[in-house]
Amino acid sequence: MITYSTQFPVDHQYTKDIFVDMVIRWNQGSKYDKFDSLEWDKKTYQLCWEEPQKKLTINDFEGLGVVASRFRKEDEHGVWRTDFILNYARNYLTIRVTLETTEFTTDFYPSYYPPFFVKKVIYEGYAGDDRGLPVANAPFQITEETKKYVVDLLNHKIEFSLPVVIVTRTSEGTMPIELNDLAFRLQGVAHVLKEGSDGLFDALPFGENDKKPGKIYLIFPNKNMRVRTMNLSGEKADNPDLIISRIVNEIYGYTNQMMRLDVDTWEGIQNENLHQQNISLMSDQKAIEEENAELYEVFEEQLRKTEKSNEELNRQIQKLTAENQALRIKLASLDKIPALYLGEERDFYTGEIREIILEILSEYQRNYLADTRRDHIIKDLIENNEYEKLPAKRREQIKKILKGYRTLTGSLKSELESLGFEISDDGKHYKWTYYGDHRYVETVSKTSSDGRAGMNIATSIDNLMF
Repeated sequence: MITYSTQFPVDHQYTKDIFVDMVIRWNQGSKYDKFDSLEWDKKTYQLCWEEPQKKLTINDFEGLGVVASRFRKEDEHGVWRTDFILNYARNYLTIRVTLETTEFTTDFYPSYYPPFFVKKVIYEGYAGDDRGLPVANAPFQITEETKKYVVDLLNHKIEFSLPVVIVTRTSEGTMPIELNDLAFRLQGVAHVLKEGSDGLFDALPFGENDKKPGKIYLIFPNKNMRVRTMNLSGEKADNPDLIISRIVNEIYGYTNQMMRLDVDTWEGIQNENLHQQNISLMSDQKAIEEENAELYEVFEEQLRKTEKSNEELNRQIQKLTAENQALRIKLASLDKIPALYLGEERDFYTGEIREIILEILSEYQRNYLADTRRDHIIKDLIENNEYEKLPAKRREQIKKILKGYRTLTGSLKSELESLGFEISDDGKHYKWTYYGDHRYVETVSKTSSDGRAGMNIATSIDNLMF
């Protein structure tokens, strides 16, 4: 389980000497994880200290321009691994904290707070600049001069590394939450921006409903993710701590699922080190190569396969870790109570039931007055659930493939099967059964001369199945 993961730029003055020294000071300042003695001659960068239940390793890889530190310890919660990786060739820092549970693990729920090491980097002035936004532990104020910059952020005209939280003032001119507290909890994983003057709303590229005072916007570096807005109506308006908790959960949920390059992970760096050692071994074995070329070629091929396998395994580990983290985040969202519980029906495809419910709510929303209680509830549900409009997409797809239907061709059959239909022969007709459920069957003539037959079939399928 990933409890903290981030990557942010650092100042070019943050050298590997300073990094190693900071790692040592970080450990020596710990109340529970401190080693009895950490001696460093400031010359070697291949370091390792070990005591019962804990181990600290630091390795420098000059060929990659990377110095990496891993602290491993075991306690009643499980096995902790804390990785600090400085890419001094490109001036950025990657930090990850993970927990591997064991048979001795007691109940554990992660608390999303920045590690003390992150605070040291920022406090000592080594954090860098993220495309114009400083990596800081305090909110950044939006002024008339920086307003255009914010609009460019919202429109993804600027590439940035960390998520951005923008908080606008309420109609009374106050902030809806304690921004210093929010910025402290998000230091190193997100930027916190606050409105500094009136007139910001007119510049924001949103509809009028999204320009109301006291709004909170969450912008992620991934351009495919929509800008999230926090609904501060109802009970949440009187509970700023709950608002902060939800923002923190959203941000950490995103950063903890980020895939990293091999050079930004401890395992990936070790794999690269193995590669370098293999190259060295092959260089030292030139005499053997000349004497026994065939055997050496076999050896070299085995090394290549091993390295490739290690790379694939590392990527798969990252992918599975991200997927596992997403599931844990869903289970650990203790401040979110389900609005509905599932009955006996189960999804035919991923998210089917949720998508159909959201579509029904969206359609219903058009038939009543805005700013009513029902409007606020339904809008809140739609805003806080990923709505991909899958039923509508399937509706359009079935219309497209059945347009001008005359007979069941091989390509049409393949497209229907990709949508979940099972096709059986019934004499002069076909039976198209949706995901094998005999409650949802469409009987279709094998041949048709009616030009509108395809559209009629699509309408019937839409009414019954979508």
